[in-house]
This record gives sequence, C-alpha cells and structure tokens, in this order.
Amino acid sequence: MPVRVPLAQFELDRTPGTTDVLVSAGTDPPLDLPLIAIVGARPGPLVCAAAGVHGDEYEGPRALWELARDLPASSLQGSVALLPVCNPWAFAAGSRATPEAVDGINLARIFPGDPGGRPTQRLAAELLEFVVRQRPALFVDLHSGGVRYHFLPVVGYRRGLGDPARSQAAARAFGVPHLWELRDHPGTFNAEVARRGIPTVGTEMSGMGGCLDEDVAATRNGVLNLLRWLGMLRDRPAPQVPGPFWRTTDLPTPSAGYAVIDRGVGETVRQGETVARVLAPFGEALGDARAPHDGRVWVTRHLRTIESGETLAAVARPVDDGG
Repeated sequence: MPVRVPLAQFELDRTPGTTDVLVSAGTDPPLDLPLIAIVGARPGPLVCAAAGVHGDEYEGPRALWELARDLPASSLQGSVALLPVCNPWAFAAGSRATPEAVDGINLARIFPGDPGGRPTQRLAAELLEFVVRQRPALFVDLHSGGVRYHFLPVVGYRRGLGDPARSQAAARAFGVPHLWELRDHPGTFNAEVARRGIPTVGTEMSGMGGCLDEDVAATRNGVLNLLRWLGMLRDRPAPQVPGPFWRTTDLPTPSAGYAVIDRGVGETVRQGETVARVLAPFGEALGDARAPHDGRVWVTRHLRTIESGETLAAVARPVDDGG
C-alpha cells in the first residue's frame, strides 16, 4: 500500500529505493495526488518532475510511470521526486481545467496560487511550495497539446528567469531536436518555479488527445538524459542538441467557427502565407491566420471547433545561431 502523508509535510526519505506516496493537498473537497520518490544508492542532486497539470495531456504521466518502473535505485546517484498527476480532478474528467463542479479553474494559469483561495488555487500554492521547499537541482514540467492542439515535440526554458544559462543547457541535454525559448508567462508552474531561482525546463509533446508511443519514449528518455547531464546516471553521456533556440508567435483565430488547417506541423512557411482558416456554419470563410514572419509551423489547432480568443496556430523562428 502507498504511504499516505500531507503534501505540506512530505520529507524525502533518504533510504535507497522507490516509494509510492499518496500526498494529500489541503483542499476542499479533499484531494490525493500520487508522488513517486526514487532515492539512489549514493547521495547526489534531487530532480523534481511534474505532469498532469492539464487533465487532457497523457504523455507525461505515462512517461513518469514507466521511468519509475524501469529506473533501479541502485543505478542512481541522488534522488528523483515524480508528480505524474498534478491535477487529479482534471485528469479524472479528461479536461484541461478543473471541472466546473469544483471551481472550473485552469491550474496552469494560477501559480503561485492562494492558500486561502478556491480549491485549484490552494492546490497550486501547495504544489509550488512543495517544489521550492525541496530546492531541486532541476525542475521538469511535462506538457503536450492536449485534446485541442497538435504540437511539434519541443523542449524549452523561460528566458530571463531564474538561471537561464543552466536551464538552456538542460534543454539541450533533454535530447529533443527542437529547442524553444519561451517568454515569461506568469501563472504557469514552470515560470513560477524558475522565478524562484530553480533551473527549469518544460516540454510540449504532440497531444491531439492521444498518447503517441514515440512521445512517451521521448519524454521518458529525456528525463533520463537530464539525470545523465546532472551526473546522477553514469551509463552514458547526455546528448547536447546543437542548433538555435526558437521563439513562437501565436496566430489568434479571427472569430469563432470551424478551423481548417492549411499547413501542417513542421512545415516551413513564408511571411504572409495562409496557415489556417475559419469557416462559418454554412461553410463560408470568416477569416484566416497568416504567417507573421518566415519560419516553421510549430502548433496547429486539432479540435476543429474554435472559440474567439483561442489560438489557431503558432509559427516559430530561430533567435540565435545556437553554437
């Protein structure tokens, strides 16, 4: 049976081995989260990895479960704390946000949270406090396109926050070929952790409401590569992905309607070319989204219905020569 402990009181046991822990958040209604602690045979750094902040993103949880199953503590120098399902309410509903019956809040937009606020705000406060209290050598935030979007698999860091040079180096070590330089985004888990001085990387995998085996493998292997980069695993060196980091420009929908995607994820586009269009209920065109600059399509809408204010696509371009 898993150990049960309040999240605010969790302390990593230094006894080597793997422990499943049900950590209870101080929310109303009550909420239990799975936490997997892997303590290596030799002392070393701590890595925290989180997934399931959005309940319709399935790649990260499965990757962390597989990693915990396959990583022997005897091979590890240091410790790993895994939070595979950060929002069990949303995960149970298969939804991006906490269901309306609880409070309808998107956990990924309200960090650092509020200990006296609504249930999801209280959950955010406890999750952030937990990570900051552990003072990990690295925090890894695992995401995907969810039900609504198709992403090019990428790994990135928040420019200008925390320790950007070390975070950038960690992103190169993850092993995914597409490198993302993200602007600050207050309210996200990874931005608020980075803001507190902890090196941080985040990923986006394909999504589309599925769980592609290749995305799960890339995520699992990426976390293992980060352990290699930190010297916690010594079976082989971590990769160092060359090339530039890229920045993305979101293309907002011109209106609500039916999304038609004209250029696929990974395709090269020129400034002014149509990437996606929106149709009205009788099929007439309502408007389109055009590439704001030369680059590559990194994100497209997967769910064909779209609401005003949502993103149709995103186009990326390199921002440095990568070295």
